[in-house]
Amino acid sequence: MITLSRDCGNMEGVLRCIAILSCFCLALSTKVPVLLWSSSRSFADLPQSNGGQTVVSSDFSNQYLKPLTTGNNGNLVVFVQDKLSLQDFTQHADVYNPESDGGVFKNVKGFMDELSSLSLPSVHLPGLAIDHIIKTFEGKVHHVKDQDASKIDFDSKLPNLVIVKLTSISDSPNEEEGFRKNDETIGRVVKQLAKRGVKYSALYTATSSKAAESNKVRTRRGLLSVGADNSGTFIEYANGTLYNSSCILMYVRSINIGNSTQLNDPKSFTMTGHDCVDNKTASLAFTYKNNSEIIMTMSLIMNVNNVSGYWSINDATVNWNETTYNVTLSKVSAPWGFSYHCSSLEKLVASNSDFTMSLEGFQLQPFDVMDYKFSDGWDCVPFFSEVIWMGLIATLAFVLILLFGFSMLASVTTQDRFDDPKGKTITVNVNE
Repeated sequence: MITLSRDCGNMEGVLRCIAILSCFCLALSTKVPVLLWSSSRSFADLPQSNGGQTVVSSDFSNQYLKPLTTGNNGNLVVFVQDKLSLQDFTQHADVYNPESDGGVFKNVKGFMDELSSLSLPSVHLPGLAIDHIIKTFEGKVHHVKDQDASKIDFDSKLPNLVIVKLTSISDSPNEEEGFRKNDETIGRVVKQLAKRGVKYSALYTATSSKAAESNKVRTRRGLLSVGADNSGTFIEYANGTLYNSSCILMYVRSINIGNSTQLNDPKSFTMTGHDCVDNKTASLAFTYKNNSEIIMTMSLIMNVNNVSGYWSINDATVNWNETTYNVTLSKVSAPWGFSYHCSSLEKLVASNSDFTMSLEGFQLQPFDVMDYKFSDGWDCVPFFSEVIWMGLIATLAFVLILLFGFSMLASVTTQDRFDDPKGKTITVNVNE
């Protein structure tokens, strides 16, 4: 704690501490508990989660979801909400009472106790794994909106995947009441399935362990957008151009082509298309006009890595002077829930070409946009900046000099024979 306080004593230390704490909070918010129970099968064949172990999204998809959605009894019911954490169970499940019925999680606790069950305390981004299963599921997918399982048309010849989106905890006036209503919904759906004789496995989780701060004042690093704009248009903001939509945000002060052309007029930007239908892939395309003539077209495709939880630009295409270039923008990457920010993104080159460009004052967030505002910025400046490297090298050189000096002092030996004034004089013969 003393070391942290000293490190945060100056501006550079403060920024470093903020970055470390932000990464720590992000890591916590992406680790969500998952509860599993089944009326038709045992979970003995599934890996057991040890204390303190986090199951990554890809392993959760391959080792847990896939086995539950295959075979004759591959009916999986997924209950998902926006927020769930171990602390929620501690606060609202009356866990310290040995005779507790589960508190607001009464129905969930009953199913976990009565049926074959498995609990995973920490799963990294389970929402991404669920989205992946929905896309690759070979059976029938049902999205239940009114929480009425009696209307679901189950296919007896194929596995069925039922997605039940629960009420948002963030939008509930009382968090405890929100959990109670969702627990009642889970109980009602499961009892309807049991009444119909449907063999199923159920899963209860959330997309995050933190509630969305949609109505709270948030301190953010980087640019903040202004009022909401559902149309997704470019506007002039903070001496630059802001693309403001409900799911993708982009700000750029200037796009420089080569060493001479500068594109920085907000009125010349026009959005030609954007796509953000899921939480794994997003795209944005726009043009820049000069005197009503299109002189540049740019398209970006962003994807999320299920393993690392980072999003990045996987494909960037620029059409300039009627020539199309594939520009390398792989360095534009940030953790899920963060925006990418860079004051000067220079030396962007195209493959197999001498085309170069740079982005000044660039900030992008293609996922998890809330209140039309950028989330905390993941800056392009690495943790070990030039100043830090200079300090480390100078310190290393100083330490090496000290070690050399101490080694020289340690090699000095003192004489071990002395003249005795009462005895014979010591004579040392020197051969010349």
